[in-house]
Amino acid sequence: MTRNYTIKPIINGLSDHDAQMMIIDNIISSEQVGNPQYMRNYSNYNIIKFQEMLSYELWDDVFTNDNVNNTFNVFLNTYLRIFYSCFTKKKIITSKLKCNPWMTQGIRISCEKKRKLYIKYRQDDDPHFKLYYKKYCKVLTKVIKEAKKVHYDNKISKSYNKIKTTWSIIKKETGSKTQKDEPQSLKVNNIMIQNKKCTANVLNEYFTSVAQTIIDDLNNNKTPTNISPLYYLGNKYTSTFKSIKWQYVSTAEIRKIIKSLKTKSSHGYDEISTRILKASMPYITSPLTYICNQSLAQGTFPDRMKFAVVKPIFKSGNKYEPANYRPISLLSAFSKVLERVIYNKLYEHIDNNLILDNNQYGFRPNSSTEKASFKLIEEILKAMNNRQFVGGIFCDLHKAFDCINHKILIKKLEFYGITGKFGALIKSYLNGRYQRVTLGPNSSINSSSSWAEVKFGVPQGSILGPLIFLLYINDITKVSINGTNIFLYADDTSIIVTNPEYADYKSAMTRIFYNINTWFRTNLLKLNIHKTHTLHFTLMNYEDHNMHNNIDQNLPTNLECIKFLGLNIDNRLCWKYHIDYLVTKLSSSCFLMRSVKPMISLSSLRMIYFAYIHSVMTYGSIFWGNSSYMMKHFMIQKKIIRIMMGLKKRDSCRDSFKEMKILPLCSQYIYSLMQHTTNNMHLFTRNTEVHNIGTRQNVNLFPPSTSLTKVQKGPYYSGIKIYNHLPKELKQLSNNQKSFERSLKRFLHANSFYTLNEYFNYKGT
Repeated sequence: MTRNYTIKPIINGLSDHDAQMMIIDNIISSEQVGNPQYMRNYSNYNIIKFQEMLSYELWDDVFTNDNVNNTFNVFLNTYLRIFYSCFTKKKIITSKLKCNPWMTQGIRISCEKKRKLYIKYRQDDDPHFKLYYKKYCKVLTKVIKEAKKVHYDNKISKSYNKIKTTWSIIKKETGSKTQKDEPQSLKVNNIMIQNKKCTANVLNEYFTSVAQTIIDDLNNNKTPTNISPLYYLGNKYTSTFKSIKWQYVSTAEIRKIIKSLKTKSSHGYDEISTRILKASMPYITSPLTYICNQSLAQGTFPDRMKFAVVKPIFKSGNKYEPANYRPISLLSAFSKVLERVIYNKLYEHIDNNLILDNNQYGFRPNSSTEKASFKLIEEILKAMNNRQFVGGIFCDLHKAFDCINHKILIKKLEFYGITGKFGALIKSYLNGRYQRVTLGPNSSINSSSSWAEVKFGVPQGSILGPLIFLLYINDITKVSINGTNIFLYADDTSIIVTNPEYADYKSAMTRIFYNINTWFRTNLLKLNIHKTHTLHFTLMNYEDHNMHNNIDQNLPTNLECIKFLGLNIDNRLCWKYHIDYLVTKLSSSCFLMRSVKPMISLSSLRMIYFAYIHSVMTYGSIFWGNSSYMMKHFMIQKKIIRIMMGLKKRDSCRDSFKEMKILPLCSQYIYSLMQHTTNNMHLFTRNTEVHNIGTRQNVNLFPPSTSLTKVQKGPYYSGIKIYNHLPKELKQLSNNQKSFERSLKRFLHANSFYTLNEYFNYKGT
């Protein structure tokens, strides 16, 4: 057997190790390097040309049509004709042999010289030359770092999406490979599918059929409840709702809606992104207003707005299983405009009639995960303070958004007064929707599935879908019984049960779980029993009455810690699990900062800190910021600051916090808690409301009586204590939220409190 290659070592000057060169005989080379892609050219010149051509269009054919489907078809065809003529597709060869963009001609020449010097360095024993070579390498390394720094800073400053650009720099410099969220292959019936089109078809079939599979399983296994889905609505409300009233939309409203959309380059099946939509806004506002009003008047959602491109995003588990991917719908940009019009009018009706339950915190203005967590945790602390038994049931649903039954939904909407043409419009929005799965950045026939009808659910990624979901699940709170409180955040349903007697507490846990599961089954939603858990809260290191053993076996598995809206809540509310989780997660941030520090400026480092570290580090801090475990978390923050500023391990970084205008963790806790407290003053009582004696403490909040340290460290009591210790001039600003927050931040930056003791010992100047 003969071989057609030879191998020999060579000195390459690229590293301290010799390279191995392989010479292969009789190889056939390809002229093409890389893979061809076809992309549209969205240059400024082409955008101006696009705007100019749109400005000549009078849209006469749009305004003379009396059917909204025909009207939108004429509009979209005209718009796309101009779009395609201005933004033609260009063939791009993505080469793997790209030069680094920071590489200047001078650096390239210097690198070539360094390689030649290295070869001589290996062959020459002159110590003076060796010293010269090492100095040359040191200077060149410094020049390269500075070149990278200038390039990356320019790239970030000119970037349209600074966060995305910064993240790409981080991945490049840390050498981390992008984890592909989209499936490269799937396993179906023990057969591996690797063809992109087949993979897309398998996923689309799964996404469009999973709801029917879950509902069939429910119908086959459930015990008949003989309860109508409207039964709970009738018990929840004593009177019916008035029919929705709406007005036509104006061109000014359409302009405002388009401006409010996030500027993105991603697009639906028609290739029109919100970026292009915004660029064309002055020339299409009138026809779009006409289409939206025609849609409202006729109760019809245009058919060509109902097509969605679905991107499968990997969640966790086995990458070859279709069930482990989440469908994200990319909708037409024009659909988003009409959806926002409908949303605004629907929410106005909901808000005016107080339809949504107060304990629903998801997808609502002026609501947040923080507010939901605050109410739930305060309910637990209140029970502990009253020496009651307290526990929680945290429910998880199988594909809740995908399983919404349209018939049940329409009946509920009619009950809420969403009838007539507006009700018909919602029904039209839900029916006759189609989707296809597309893999990869470009939508091509070879990487896209066939179109399939969506018969259940609401589109994920839509504007209107989440609000409709809230109306579907709104009456679930009717199942509550005495001593229970249900908290909702979209499809996350959590129940807190309290009772002074253990036997009654145990009975209530069993009854409420039965009631909530009955509601789910009646409304054709399936409880994921493997991800639904109970938690029994306690003050002590042992559990009274052997709770783990005595609680009804029909209840879900009891855990010591569960994840609730991003917070790891343990059964003693000591926050050890959550802080350990944060410390582990943020430890990798130290490596990230150390890797990118030489390549970017301090201002860019600060931006990275706030984009990727600050939000993780401070999320939910009003709950765990007063924990005895918090210092472990603070040590990680100081380590990151030292890396950013180039400080040594034992150097103080208090001045660095001030210089970079980054709050130490304790100061950030004070800021976040005061934000929450002043935003929710209706939950607190002022001293003036308790007594009329004129004192300097009148502006203070009245603290409730408690002897429990756990309650005193909770967000409600701590908020009162910290607020009362604020300088008087700050408290006087609490009625003006923006001024208060600005002044509070200046105060905290100036003092950089490391601990609460430092804060409470502060006497002012």
